[in-house]
Amino acid sequence: MRPLRIIHCANFNTVRLKGCYMASMGYKLNNGLVRLGHQVLTYSDRDMARLFGIFGKKCFLTTKKNNDNFYKFCLNLKPDIIFLGHADTISADTLLKIREKLPNIKILQWNVDAINPVLESGRRNIKNIQSKLAAVDYTLITTAERKLYAPFNPDKNNIGFIPNPVDKSIETARVFENSSPEYDVFFASNPDAERDIGGKLLKAKEIAEMLEKNCPNTKLMFPRLNAPSADGIAYLNLIAKSAMVLNLSRISEDYLYSSDRMAHAMGNGCLAFIDRRTGFTDIFNEDEAAFYEGQDELVDKINFYKQNPLDRMGTAQKGWKKYHELFNETKVASYALSLLDGSFKKENYPFARYK
Repeated sequence: MRPLRIIHCANFNTVRLKGCYMASMGYKLNNGLVRLGHQVLTYSDRDMARLFGIFGKKCFLTTKKNNDNFYKFCLNLKPDIIFLGHADTISADTLLKIREKLPNIKILQWNVDAINPVLESGRRNIKNIQSKLAAVDYTLITTAERKLYAPFNPDKNNIGFIPNPVDKSIETARVFENSSPEYDVFFASNPDAERDIGGKLLKAKEIAEMLEKNCPNTKLMFPRLNAPSADGIAYLNLIAKSAMVLNLSRISEDYLYSSDRMAHAMGNGCLAFIDRRTGFTDIFNEDEAAFYEGQDELVDKINFYKQNPLDRMGTAQKGWKKYHELFNETKVASYALSLLDGSFKKENYPFARYK
Protein backbone atom coordinates (compact mmCIF):
# COMPACT_ATOMS: atom_id res chain seq x y z
CA MET A 1 0.00 0.00 0.00
CA ARG A 2 1.30 3.45 -0.90
CA PRO A 3 1.76 5.93 1.96
CA LEU A 4 -1.52 7.64 2.74
CA ARG A 5 -2.34 11.03 4.21
CA ILE A 6 -4.85 10.55 7.03
CA ILE A 7 -6.65 13.16 9.11
CA HIS A 8 -7.63 11.74 12.49
CA CYS A 9 -10.34 13.79 14.17
CA ALA A 10 -10.94 12.75 17.77
CA ASN A 11 -10.73 14.00 21.34
CA PHE A 12 -7.00 14.22 21.96
CA ASN A 13 -7.66 16.38 25.01
CA THR A 14 -4.65 18.67 24.91
CA VAL A 15 -6.51 21.59 26.51
CA ARG A 16 -8.61 20.05 29.27
CA LEU A 17 -5.95 17.79 30.74
CA LYS A 18 -8.16 15.18 32.29
CA GLY A 19 -8.56 11.43 32.09
CA CYS A 20 -6.35 8.73 30.64
CA TYR A 21 -6.67 9.83 27.04
CA MET A 22 -2.99 9.19 26.36
CA ALA A 23 -3.90 5.49 26.40
CA SER A 24 -6.99 5.92 24.25
CA MET A 25 -7.95 4.31 20.95
CA GLY A 26 -7.14 7.60 19.21
CA TYR A 27 -3.49 7.71 20.18
CA LYS A 28 -3.01 4.00 19.54
CA LEU A 29 -4.51 4.19 16.07
CA ASN A 30 -2.24 7.16 15.36
CA ASN A 31 0.79 5.11 16.34
CA GLY A 32 -0.36 2.08 14.36
CA LEU A 33 -1.02 4.09 11.21
CA VAL A 34 2.36 5.82 11.41
CA ARG A 35 4.16 2.51 12.02
CA LEU A 36 2.48 1.21 8.87
CA GLY A 37 4.13 4.05 6.96
CA HIS A 38 1.30 6.58 6.71
CA GLN A 39 1.15 10.27 7.56
CA VAL A 40 -1.33 11.13 10.33
CA LEU A 41 -2.52 14.67 10.97
CA THR A 42 -4.65 15.17 14.06
CA TYR A 43 -7.60 17.46 14.66
CA SER A 44 -8.80 17.56 18.26
CA ASP A 45 -12.43 18.49 17.69
CA ARG A 46 -13.39 19.27 21.28
CA ASP A 47 -10.28 21.38 21.85
CA MET A 48 -11.03 23.36 18.70
CA ALA A 49 -14.66 23.81 19.77
CA ARG A 50 -13.41 25.32 23.02
CA LEU A 51 -10.95 27.51 21.13
CA PHE A 52 -13.79 29.01 19.10
CA GLY A 53 -15.97 29.34 22.19
CA ILE A 54 -16.32 32.05 24.80
CA PHE A 55 -13.98 31.75 27.79
CA GLY A 56 -12.81 28.37 26.49
CA LYS A 57 -16.23 26.73 26.64
CA LYS A 58 -18.18 24.99 23.89
CA CYS A 59 -21.51 26.47 22.94
CA PHE A 60 -23.97 26.44 20.07
CA LEU A 61 -22.33 29.46 18.44
CA THR A 62 -18.99 27.66 18.18
CA THR A 63 -20.36 24.74 16.15
CA LYS A 64 -20.39 26.55 12.80
CA LYS A 65 -16.90 28.00 13.31
CA ASN A 66 -15.47 24.63 14.26
CA ASN A 67 -17.08 22.87 11.31
CA ASP A 68 -15.98 25.59 8.89
CA ASN A 69 -12.45 25.28 10.23
CA PHE A 70 -12.43 21.49 9.88
CA TYR A 71 -13.75 21.80 6.32
CA LYS A 72 -10.91 24.20 5.41
CA PHE A 73 -8.39 22.05 7.28
CA CYS A 74 -9.33 19.04 5.15
CA LEU A 75 -9.42 20.94 1.87
CA ASN A 76 -5.99 22.43 2.55
CA LEU A 77 -4.42 19.07 3.41
CA LYS A 78 -6.40 16.93 0.92
CA PRO A 79 -6.29 13.68 2.89
CA ASP A 80 -6.89 10.25 1.40
CA ILE A 81 -8.77 9.16 4.53
CA ILE A 82 -10.54 10.75 7.48
CA PHE A 83 -10.80 8.80 10.74
CA LEU A 84 -13.42 10.06 13.21
CA GLY A 85 -13.36 9.00 16.83
CA HIS A 86 -16.33 10.29 18.82
CA ALA A 87 -16.01 13.52 16.82
CA ASP A 88 -19.45 14.65 17.90
CA THR A 89 -18.79 18.33 17.22
CA ILE A 90 -18.30 17.66 13.49
CA SER A 91 -21.50 17.32 11.49
CA ALA A 92 -22.43 14.93 8.70
CA ASP A 93 -23.18 17.96 6.50
CA THR A 94 -19.57 19.08 6.84
CA LEU A 95 -18.33 15.63 5.87
CA LEU A 96 -20.62 15.58 2.83
CA LYS A 97 -19.30 18.99 1.78
CA ILE A 98 -15.76 17.62 2.04
CA ARG A 99 -16.78 14.67 -0.13
CA GLU A 100 -18.02 17.06 -2.81
CA LYS A 101 -14.57 18.64 -3.04
CA LEU A 102 -12.60 15.43 -2.46
CA PRO A 103 -14.69 12.74 -4.20
CA ASN A 104 -12.13 9.95 -3.73
CA ILE A 105 -11.85 10.38 0.03
CA LYS A 106 -12.70 7.52 2.42
CA ILE A 107 -14.19 8.22 5.84
CA LEU A 108 -14.37 5.86 8.83
CA GLN A 109 -15.87 6.50 12.26
CA TRP A 110 -14.90 4.44 15.30
CA ASN A 111 -16.64 4.30 18.65
CA VAL A 112 -15.59 2.67 21.92
CA ASP A 113 -18.69 3.20 24.06
CA ALA A 114 -21.53 0.78 24.81
CA ILE A 115 -24.46 0.76 22.35
CA ASN A 116 -26.98 -1.13 24.48
CA PRO A 117 -30.23 0.92 24.51
CA VAL A 118 -30.96 -0.27 28.06
CA LEU A 119 -28.40 2.33 29.15
CA GLU A 120 -29.00 6.06 28.84
CA SER A 121 -25.40 6.42 27.68
CA GLY A 122 -26.02 3.66 25.15
CA ARG A 123 -29.01 5.48 23.67
CA ARG A 124 -27.00 8.69 23.45
CA ASN A 125 -24.14 6.84 21.80
CA ILE A 126 -26.48 5.27 19.24
CA LYS A 127 -27.70 8.73 18.21
CA ASN A 128 -24.13 10.00 17.84
CA ILE A 129 -23.22 7.09 15.57
CA GLN A 130 -26.43 7.40 13.55
CA SER A 131 -25.80 11.08 12.90
CA LYS A 132 -22.87 10.33 10.59
CA LEU A 133 -23.94 7.10 8.88
CA ALA A 134 -24.91 8.89 5.66
CA ALA A 135 -21.49 10.52 5.42
CA VAL A 136 -19.07 7.69 6.28
CA ASP A 137 -17.92 4.58 4.44
CA TYR A 138 -17.49 2.42 7.53
CA THR A 139 -18.43 2.42 11.21
CA LEU A 140 -16.43 0.36 13.69
CA ILE A 141 -17.71 -0.29 17.23
CA THR A 142 -16.19 -2.13 20.20
CA THR A 143 -19.24 -4.40 20.32
CA ALA A 144 -19.82 -7.41 18.08
CA GLU A 145 -23.37 -8.11 19.26
CA ARG A 146 -25.13 -8.20 15.90
CA LYS A 147 -28.62 -7.56 17.29
CA LEU A 148 -27.43 -4.21 18.67
CA TYR A 149 -26.54 -3.08 15.14
CA ALA A 150 -30.21 -2.81 14.11
CA PRO A 151 -30.42 1.00 14.73
CA PHE A 152 -27.60 1.45 12.20
CA ASN A 153 -29.33 -0.40 9.35
CA PRO A 154 -26.44 -2.84 8.71
CA ASP A 155 -28.03 -4.06 5.47
CA LYS A 156 -27.41 -0.61 4.04
CA ASN A 157 -24.43 0.66 6.03
CA ASN A 158 -21.05 -0.94 6.69
CA ILE A 159 -20.93 -1.71 10.43
CA GLY A 160 -18.21 -3.80 12.05
CA PHE A 161 -16.39 -4.68 15.23
CA ILE A 162 -13.10 -3.15 16.35
CA PRO A 163 -11.22 -4.40 19.43
CA ASN A 164 -9.63 -2.10 21.98
CA PRO A 165 -5.99 -2.19 20.87
CA VAL A 166 -2.82 -2.38 22.90
CA ASP A 167 0.27 -0.40 22.03
CA LYS A 168 3.81 -1.56 22.70
CA SER A 169 4.84 2.00 23.58
CA ILE A 170 1.92 2.56 26.00
CA GLU A 171 1.23 -0.79 27.69
CA THR A 172 4.85 -1.39 28.63
CA ALA A 173 4.67 -3.24 31.96
CA ARG A 174 5.11 -6.99 32.38
CA VAL A 175 3.38 -7.65 35.66
CA PHE A 176 3.49 -11.40 34.99
CA GLU A 177 7.23 -11.23 35.76
CA ASN A 178 6.53 -10.03 39.32
CA SER A 179 5.62 -12.66 41.92
CA SER A 180 4.48 -10.11 44.48
CA PRO A 181 3.21 -6.81 43.02
CA GLU A 182 2.27 -4.02 45.38
CA TYR A 183 -1.47 -4.68 44.92
CA ASP A 184 -3.38 -7.91 44.38
CA VAL A 185 -6.57 -6.62 42.73
CA PHE A 186 -7.22 -3.36 40.88
CA PHE A 187 -10.53 -1.83 39.86
CA ALA A 188 -11.33 1.81 39.07
CA SER A 189 -14.91 3.05 39.17
CA ASN A 190 -17.27 5.62 40.57
CA PRO A 191 -18.32 4.18 43.97
CA ASP A 192 -22.03 4.31 43.05
CA ALA A 193 -21.63 3.00 39.50
CA GLU A 194 -23.32 -0.36 38.96
CA ARG A 195 -21.35 -3.27 37.51
CA ASP A 196 -22.59 -6.63 36.26
CA ILE A 197 -21.18 -9.76 37.90
CA GLY A 198 -22.72 -12.89 36.40
CA GLY A 199 -26.00 -11.11 35.72
CA LYS A 200 -26.25 -9.43 39.12
CA LEU A 201 -25.82 -5.67 39.40
CA LEU A 202 -23.72 -4.38 42.29
CA LYS A 203 -22.44 -0.91 43.02
CA ALA A 204 -18.67 -0.60 42.90
CA LYS A 205 -18.55 0.11 46.63
CA GLU A 206 -20.58 -3.06 47.26
CA ILE A 207 -18.12 -5.05 45.15
CA ALA A 208 -15.26 -3.67 47.23
CA GLU A 209 -17.04 -4.60 50.46
CA MET A 210 -17.78 -8.09 49.14
CA LEU A 211 -14.15 -8.69 48.20
CA GLU A 212 -12.88 -7.33 51.50
CA LYS A 213 -15.12 -9.83 53.26
CA ASN A 214 -14.49 -12.86 51.06
CA CYS A 215 -10.87 -12.36 50.01
CA PRO A 216 -8.96 -11.93 53.29
CA ASN A 217 -5.43 -10.56 53.24
CA THR A 218 -5.92 -9.38 49.65
CA LYS A 219 -4.49 -5.96 48.87
CA LEU A 220 -7.23 -4.13 46.96
CA MET A 221 -6.53 -0.97 44.96
CA PHE A 222 -9.85 0.69 44.15
CA PRO A 223 -9.28 4.36 43.24
CA ARG A 224 -12.14 6.57 44.45
CA LEU A 225 -13.07 3.89 46.98
CA ASN A 226 -10.04 3.18 49.16
CA ALA A 227 -7.64 5.56 47.41
CA PRO A 228 -7.72 8.92 45.59
CA SER A 229 -8.98 9.09 42.03
CA ALA A 230 -6.34 8.18 39.44
CA ASP A 231 -6.25 9.35 35.83
CA GLY A 232 -3.72 9.34 33.03
CA ILE A 233 -0.23 8.19 33.98
CA ALA A 234 -1.25 7.69 37.61
CA TYR A 235 -3.94 5.23 36.48
CA LEU A 236 -1.57 3.24 34.27
CA ASN A 237 1.09 3.22 36.99
CA LEU A 238 -1.37 1.64 39.43
CA ILE A 239 -2.29 -1.06 36.93
CA ALA A 240 1.42 -1.77 36.46
CA LYS A 241 1.62 -2.41 40.22
CA SER A 242 -1.38 -4.76 40.32
CA ALA A 243 -1.36 -8.53 39.90
CA MET A 244 -5.02 -8.82 38.87
CA VAL A 245 -7.55 -6.43 37.31
CA LEU A 246 -11.35 -6.67 37.38
CA ASN A 247 -12.76 -6.03 33.92
CA LEU A 248 -16.32 -5.21 34.96
CA SER A 249 -18.92 -3.49 32.77
CA ARG A 250 -22.46 -2.24 33.35
CA ILE A 251 -23.70 -5.01 31.04
CA SER A 252 -21.67 -8.17 30.45
CA GLU A 253 -23.83 -10.03 27.95
CA ASP A 254 -23.07 -7.93 24.84
CA TYR A 255 -20.82 -10.04 22.63
CA LEU A 256 -17.15 -8.98 22.74
CA TYR A 257 -17.90 -5.67 24.44
CA SER A 258 -15.40 -4.37 26.95
CA SER A 259 -14.06 -1.03 27.99
CA ASP A 260 -10.42 -0.36 27.21
CA ARG A 261 -9.63 -1.47 30.77
CA MET A 262 -9.21 -4.98 29.36
CA ALA A 263 -6.50 -3.75 26.99
CA HIS A 264 -4.77 -1.84 29.78
CA ALA A 265 -4.83 -4.92 32.03
CA MET A 266 -3.81 -7.66 29.62
CA GLY A 267 -1.50 -5.34 27.71
CA ASN A 268 0.47 -4.66 30.89
CA GLY A 269 0.67 -8.32 31.85
CA CYS A 270 -1.94 -8.34 34.60
CA LEU A 271 -4.35 -11.22 35.04
CA ALA A 272 -7.72 -10.00 33.74
CA PHE A 273 -10.98 -11.22 35.27
CA ILE A 274 -13.63 -11.44 32.54
CA ASP A 275 -17.27 -12.52 32.63
CA ARG A 276 -17.79 -15.54 30.36
CA ARG A 277 -21.00 -14.03 29.00
CA THR A 278 -18.96 -11.43 27.12
CA GLY A 279 -17.98 -14.14 24.64
CA PHE A 280 -14.27 -13.49 24.96
CA THR A 281 -13.85 -17.24 25.51
CA ASP A 282 -14.21 -17.42 21.71
CA ILE A 283 -10.88 -15.61 21.45
CA PHE A 284 -8.97 -16.34 24.67
CA ASN A 285 -8.47 -19.73 26.27
CA GLU A 286 -9.19 -20.51 29.91
CA ASP A 287 -5.44 -20.43 30.62
CA GLU A 288 -5.07 -16.91 29.18
CA ALA A 289 -7.51 -15.00 31.41
CA ALA A 290 -9.54 -15.60 34.58
CA PHE A 291 -13.05 -16.25 33.29
CA TYR A 292 -15.95 -16.49 35.74
CA GLU A 293 -19.70 -17.02 35.64
CA GLY A 294 -20.76 -15.43 38.89
CA GLN A 295 -19.72 -13.90 42.19
CA ASP A 296 -18.72 -17.20 43.82
CA GLU A 297 -16.39 -18.19 40.99
CA LEU A 298 -14.92 -14.69 40.89
CA VAL A 299 -14.10 -14.86 44.61
CA ASP A 300 -12.75 -18.41 44.37
CA LYS A 301 -10.42 -17.50 41.52
CA ILE A 302 -9.14 -14.34 43.17
CA ASN A 303 -8.28 -16.37 46.26
CA PHE A 304 -6.71 -19.14 44.18
CA TYR A 305 -4.47 -16.84 42.16
CA LYS A 306 -3.58 -14.83 45.26
CA GLN A 307 -2.34 -18.03 46.90
CA ASN A 308 -0.71 -19.39 43.73
CA PRO A 309 1.34 -16.58 42.16
CA LEU A 310 3.07 -18.86 39.67
CA ASP A 311 -0.31 -19.87 38.21
CA ARG A 312 -1.33 -16.22 38.07
CA MET A 313 1.92 -15.25 36.35
CA GLY A 314 1.67 -18.06 33.80
CA THR A 315 -1.93 -17.31 32.87
CA ALA A 316 -1.30 -13.57 32.69
CA GLN A 317 1.74 -14.05 30.45
CA LYS A 318 -0.22 -16.20 27.99
CA GLY A 319 -3.01 -13.61 27.88
CA TRP A 320 -0.49 -10.79 27.44
CA LYS A 321 1.17 -12.61 24.55
CA LYS A 322 -2.07 -13.30 22.69
CA TYR A 323 -3.50 -9.81 23.24
CA HIS A 324 -0.35 -8.22 21.83
CA GLU A 325 -0.39 -10.60 18.87
CA LEU A 326 -4.06 -10.16 17.96
CA PHE A 327 -4.92 -6.64 19.05
CA ASN A 328 -1.74 -4.60 18.69
CA GLU A 329 -1.90 -1.06 17.33
CA THR A 330 -0.57 -1.87 13.85
CA LYS A 331 -2.84 -4.91 13.44
CA VAL A 332 -5.96 -2.94 14.38
CA ALA A 333 -4.96 0.03 12.21
CA SER A 334 -4.25 -2.31 9.29
CA TYR A 335 -7.65 -3.92 9.78
CA ALA A 336 -9.43 -0.55 9.57
CA LEU A 337 -7.54 0.39 6.40
CA SER A 338 -8.24 -2.99 4.79
CA LEU A 339 -11.98 -2.41 5.18
CA LEU A 340 -11.72 0.95 3.45
CA ASP A 341 -9.60 -0.20 0.51
CA GLY A 342 -11.36 -3.55 0.02
CA SER A 343 -8.33 -5.71 0.80
CA PHE A 344 -9.83 -7.23 3.98
CA LYS A 345 -9.32 -10.98 4.39
CA LYS A 346 -10.90 -12.78 7.32
CA GLU A 347 -7.88 -15.03 7.88
CA ASN A 348 -5.70 -11.97 8.58
CA TYR A 349 -7.97 -10.64 11.32
CA PRO A 350 -9.42 -13.45 13.46
CA PHE A 351 -11.11 -10.95 15.75
CA ALA A 352 -13.42 -9.76 12.94
CA ARG A 353 -16.37 -11.85 14.00
CA TYR A 354 -19.98 -11.56 15.01
CA LYS A 355 -22.36 -13.51 17.19
